[in-house]
Amino acid sequence: WVWGIFSYHHYHTKAWELLLCTHGSASVQFGGDCGPIIAVATGDLILIPPGMAHIQLDEQNGFRLLGSYPTKGLDGEIDTLRGRATKDQKKKIKMCHVPDRDPVFNLDLQMLCSMRDD
Repeated sequence: WVWGIFSYHHYHTKAWELLLCTHGSASVQFGGDCGPIIAVATGDLILIPPGMAHIQLDEQNGFRLLGSYPTKGLDGEIDTLRGRATKDQKKKIKMCHVPDRDPVFNLDLQMLCSMRDD
């Protein structure tokens, strides 16, 4: 898809999200109301893990992203959720397929995700 990011906090439980900024710039907040605000501009690539809330706060110069969701291990349609994750949604996030490597730095995502706190 080609578009921006929703103007409300949301997250996905079934897949990682890969976003490439193709035009303009925007301020994007990750992790909810108290999370960091990141300036995203043309050429930036963002890999968002399942369960990570994100919102577009503003945009300049016709901000556009090329977005995709890896389909390996995907069960059904991509969901878009708001609010606190339920117990069932947290289970889906934890069970979501983790890509082997990140597409930018070639980091071992399997190893990094195994070190996370639950």
